[in-house]
Amino acid sequence: MRYSGLLNKTKFQVLVILVLFIQLLGNQQIFFITNVKGAATDPKLTIDTPITGDFSKVTNVTISGTVENMPPETPITLYDGTEEKGTTNDVIDNIWTISIPLAEGIHTITAGFDVDGVQIISNPIELTIDSTLPNITFINPSNGDYLNSRSIEGTTEPSAAVKICMDCTEDSEGKVIGTWVSVNADSMGKWVYQDSKLTEGSHTVYANATDLAGNNGNINKATFILDTLRPQVLPDIFPKQDMTQVSLNPTIRVKISDATALNDNQDVISKSINLSHDGINVDGTINYNNLTNEITFTPLNPLSPSTKYNVLISPLGIIDSAENSAFPRFWSFTTVGTAPGEHQNPHGSYTNNVNTCGNCHNTHASKDPELISPKMETAPEQIVQKENLASDNYCMACHDGTVAPLPENRLTAHTHNAAVKIDGKPSGSSCASCHNPHLDWSEKNPNMAQDHITYKHLPSDPVDPNKPTEEISSKEQLCESCHENDSAERIANPAVEYRVFKYSKSSTAIGIYEDYELCLRCHNGDFKQKYEKIADIASHYNNLTEEIKKQYEDINGQSSFSNREITVEEKDFSGHIIKAQDGSPLVGYLPCAECHDTHGSNNIKQLKESLGHESVQSFNAVDTDSKIIKVLIGSTEREFKILTDSKGREFCMACHNGTTAIYGVTGQKYDSTRIQHSDNPDKACSYCHGRGETEVERAFSAAHAPKQGIVPEP
Repeated sequence: MRYSGLLNKTKFQVLVILVLFIQLLGNQQIFFITNVKGAATDPKLTIDTPITGDFSKVTNVTISGTVENMPPETPITLYDGTEEKGTTNDVIDNIWTISIPLAEGIHTITAGFDVDGVQIISNPIELTIDSTLPNITFINPSNGDYLNSRSIEGTTEPSAAVKICMDCTEDSEGKVIGTWVSVNADSMGKWVYQDSKLTEGSHTVYANATDLAGNNGNINKATFILDTLRPQVLPDIFPKQDMTQVSLNPTIRVKISDATALNDNQDVISKSINLSHDGINVDGTINYNNLTNEITFTPLNPLSPSTKYNVLISPLGIIDSAENSAFPRFWSFTTVGTAPGEHQNPHGSYTNNVNTCGNCHNTHASKDPELISPKMETAPEQIVQKENLASDNYCMACHDGTVAPLPENRLTAHTHNAAVKIDGKPSGSSCASCHNPHLDWSEKNPNMAQDHITYKHLPSDPVDPNKPTEEISSKEQLCESCHENDSAERIANPAVEYRVFKYSKSSTAIGIYEDYELCLRCHNGDFKQKYEKIADIASHYNNLTEEIKKQYEDINGQSSFSNREITVEEKDFSGHIIKAQDGSPLVGYLPCAECHDTHGSNNIKQLKESLGHESVQSFNAVDTDSKIIKVLIGSTEREFKILTDSKGREFCMACHNGTTAIYGVTGQKYDSTRIQHSDNPDKACSYCHGRGETEVERAFSAAHAPKQGIVPEP
C-alpha cells in the first residue's frame, strides 16, 4: 500500500534521529513516552452501530465506531454514498460518535479520515430510514364479505410483524380490548392468519402491523361472515333414485340446503343439472326458484321409453354467496315402457286379468317344475345367460331395452348369477333372487324387490311347542306352512307388517343393517354354510340395526339417529361407518352400491370401475388379479377367490388417497412412511386392518368393516 511505504520511510527517519540523539546525550538516562498505542500497526477505522441492514424510524441518526492508530486531532468524516454528512474531532478512548440527518430510504454510510494525503475508509453499512407508519389491508375477506375458509389474508410492509385480534371489542375511547395473536408478513408483505376453531357466522377481525423500523401502524378491521358449508342436495329428489315407470315428460327437481343464497346467475345455474343416457346429454331448460331453493330441469323433447337416464347435480352450477360449490350427486331412473294399454302388465294385475299368469307359465305344456313356458327357454342372442338359469330368459325377453329396460351392466363380463328363492332354497332364476316377478309396480317398491311379512307371535297358554314365539318372518318360514287354509285372513291382520328387502343407496341409506338386507339376505353366515362361494358379509354390519335405531330414537327423539355423531365404539367396529357431509342421510355403513355394481361389472367381484364421488378414481381388476384361497368349513374344504395383495391395496387406495371424497368425506391418505406400512410394503391392507382366522376372513373384514391396524404376530 502507498501509506504502508510512507510509514516505513517515517520509521527509518525516526530511527536515524534517535541514534544521533543518543550520541549527543552520551550516557545520560533516556525516558520513552509509551502512550502511543499500536505504533507499529496500520490505522483502522470501523462503524460499529448501527449495523448493516438496520432500520431507523428517526431521520437524525447517531453513527458510532472505533479507530486504531489514528494520529491525534485527525477529523473523522461520515459519507452517505459520496455526499459528506458530518465530521468530528472528538475521539475518546478510540471511540467516536457523529449524528447526521438522513432522508427516507436506503443509505450506504462510510466513515473516513486522511493521514498525509492517504484516505482511510471504514467498512460500509446499509441503513434504511423509515418513519412512515405501515398500512395493513385485508385481501380476503374484504369488509362485509363472505369467507369460505378459516384463513384470513392481507398485506403490509415486507417482513413486518402483524398482530391479529379476533372478535375483540372497542371501549369508549376506541381502544381494542382482547387477545392479540402474532403472525409475520413474508418478504413480499403478505401475511396469513389461520384459526381452526373459528365458528360459522359473523366475525370482526382487527389487524395491526409494526414494521422493521419499529413504526406501529394504525389498527384496521373487517367484519365478515364465515361460511365454509357447501350447498347440499336434499334427499327429497324427483324422480327418486332407481325409480322406474317415470313419465316421458318428467321435470327433474332438486332442493338445495345452504346457509346463504345461491348464485342465481343463469350462466351458472344452467350447469347445475345434467341429464344423460348412454353418454348422450339431454337438452333442457333449467330454472331456479330462490324462494324455495328448488332447481328444476325440463327436457325440451320427450324422453325415450324403457330407457335408463342418469342425473348429475354438478358443483359447477350450484355455488353460494361464499363461493362454496355444492357436493355432487348422482342417481338414475328408468322411463316407462310402451304406452299404457298396448301390452298387458306381466307383473301383477291378476285380479283384472286371470290370463296374466299365462305370460310366464304354461300349466300343461311345461316340463319345468315352476311351469315356466317352454317357448321362452331361449334368450335373445345378444343376452348372455348362464346355462343353469334358463328361467331368466323370460325376464330378458322383455328386459332387452324394447318393451322393458335392459338391466344396467347386464352384458358385462361378470354378472350377478345367484339363484336362491325367498325361503333360501335353490332357484332357477337369478333375477327372482332379488326381484319378485309377481308384484305389481309401486312407488314404494319401483324395482319390485323381494318382500316379506313379519308377525310377532305371542306365547300360547298352555304352551304349544309347535307354535313359534317372538317375531317370525316369511323369509324364514312361509305363513302357509301353518296357516294353509286361512293364510289370507291372517296376513290381513293389522299386526302383520309388510316389508320390502331394501337395497338403499345415497339418497335413502341411513347406514343400518336393514338398508342392505336385499344383499345380506344371502351374504350371511347361514348361507355361507350351505352354499359355496357365498361370503358372510352380514356379520360386519350387525352392530347397527333397525332395533338399535328405534331404541336410540325412543330416548333422543324422532330422526335423532340420523343426526347423531359416530361413536368411538362404532369407529372401532368399522372404519367404513361414516357420517355424510353432502346432505345424504347416511350416518352408518357405506352402501354396497358404492363399491359393487348391482347387476354386473367388467371387474371381478362386480367391483365398480369408477370409485368415489369427487376426484373419482378408475379401477380395473380382471381374473388374473385374484388368487384362490382354500378354507376348511366344517369338514369341507372350499375355495374362495380374493384380490391379490397388490390389487387389494390398489382398490383401497383408490379412495384412501387424501383427495377422493365420498358423501363429502375425504378418504384418509395412505401414509407410506408409517412404520407399519414401511415394514410391510407388499402386504394386503387386510394383513393389519382385517380380523379373522383365515386370509379370506381378514380380506372380507377389511373390505367391509376395516379395523384399526394391528400387525399380526409372526
